[in-house]
Amino acid sequence: AKDADGKIAKVEYYQGSTKLGESTTSPYEVIWKNVAGGSYTLSAKATDDKGAATTSKTIQVEVKKPANVNPTVSITSPGNGATINAGQQFVLKADAKDADGKIAKVEYYQGSTKLGESTTSPYEVIWKNVAGGSYTLSAKATDDKGAATTSKTIQVEVKKPANVNPTVSITSPGNGGARVQPVHTKLSGKT
Repeated sequence: AKDADGKIAKVEYYQGSTKLGESTTSPYEVIWKNVAGGSYTLSAKATDDKGAATTSKTIQVEVKKPANVNPTVSITSPGNGATINAGQQFVLKADAKDADGKIAKVEYYQGSTKLGESTTSPYEVIWKNVAGGSYTLSAKATDDKGAATTSKTIQVEVKKPANVNPTVSITSPGNGGARVQPVHTKLSGKT
């Protein structure tokens, strides 16, 4: 903005009829913050030191909405390669974050079988009565805008319980308490 017979007192910036701000010193800049996506018509109005004002021609600008950033997720418990005892329950935990929003849910999978989901941090699910075997686990985080990310898989080994030997004891006759006379029995049978 220039004034041939004086100096510029201020430059005001407008989006349509909405004033965005003003500057009183060269280079007459205004910062427009937190602009939502959409089309805008912008203009500048210069006022000199004697009160004369001129409005610029309008310009059109298009503000693009940023793409939704996918969340991040990783299983924090159990650790990759962990060994767990069969028949017990254990807690699945994940670290999930979303740079441009919030996490809506974290789902846990064993292969393609869903084990459960959590909608609140620390995103825990209890896996109960796990049978012995090897399992591939993953977590899937979904953000508040519907973007989803699946974690790297981890492997866990669930140990089958060891076979416990049976117990046996003689209940009758009691130990040292009974005396038995030898009995002779004739065995006979048909052939």
